[in-house]
Amino acid sequence: MTEETLPLRFETRLALAELPWFEEDHGEVVLADKSVPPVIDTHTHYALPHLSIHTIDIERETPDSNLLLGRCCAHHLDVRANQCFGPNELVGLKRELLLGGLTGKGKRRDHTAPNLARDMRQMNVVQSVVLAIDFFFPNNHARDTLTTARTRSEVVGYGSVHPRSLFPKVKLEEQLHLGARGIKLHPPNQTFRPDAWYAMRIYRMCGKENLPVFWHAGPAGIEPKFNQSFAQMRHYERPIREIPETQFVLGHAGSLQHREAIAMQRRYKNAWLEISGLSLGQLREVIAEADTDRVLFGSDWPFYHPVLPLAKVLIATEGQPDLRRKILHDNAARLLERTSRPI
Repeated sequence: MTEETLPLRFETRLALAELPWFEEDHGEVVLADKSVPPVIDTHTHYALPHLSIHTIDIERETPDSNLLLGRCCAHHLDVRANQCFGPNELVGLKRELLLGGLTGKGKRRDHTAPNLARDMRQMNVVQSVVLAIDFFFPNNHARDTLTTARTRSEVVGYGSVHPRSLFPKVKLEEQLHLGARGIKLHPPNQTFRPDAWYAMRIYRMCGKENLPVFWHAGPAGIEPKFNQSFAQMRHYERPIREIPETQFVLGHAGSLQHREAIAMQRRYKNAWLEISGLSLGQLREVIAEADTDRVLFGSDWPFYHPVLPLAKVLIATEGQPDLRRKILHDNAARLLERTSRPI
């Protein structure tokens, strides 16, 4: 099967087993090609944030990880991942994110540490970076993420400090004590511009502590217009330019504005591109135009199973084993090593 004849659209997740690197095992798609190097997934989450009055047991294993793009949904490689949701599925996704956050119920109860580990093993992911998100409403997402991550050898925990927090330094220090190896910020959901003065103070704190900042970067196209305004790629340049001691990861490689993100990554040595959510065509542009020494693999689990971005990387790097290894493993290993902290 040549690249020109490979299928790119699949009726279900399991149908990706048709691709030459995968196979079916007990109803699941698994990586079967032993030549594929071990993988580090730099973009995952445990159960997404919910009001702190609710409790989710993220140490509990359940039979189905119940991902937001479910196993019975169509999976397309030639479009962005969020375009795999049909109109009805998109309505369900937004309802799940809103109501689940208010009630602590729904699919997020299956987005647990053992379920993440199981899904990652299927794709030979040897380490996952688990990202917290701190919202302005009362939540324990950073604490719960870091407390769980520090007990598991297969994950690295990143905390999160809301940029408008009244005591950001106190929060950051608390998360450092819990083992945070980086900080995740989400401008559209946390409703702040990445170049706001109050966000800049957090980036400087991170630089002093040798913590990378992982951003959701660029508009995704499915969020409200108001939220999209915070994620415009032009707002990310000032922090990268003015705080060179901090490493910045542009999550989703700029999403719909991936070309602006590529140009930014090439201009600044402290900027990295993480590729979750990209279409195969966008990924090929990243590989052709960006500095591939600073390109990172990510899935955005529990939105998507790692087979979706992995299939795209394997197609885009066919015949280039050194490049494939860099994107799937070595670049992330180097970033994690340079930002490691004594225990």
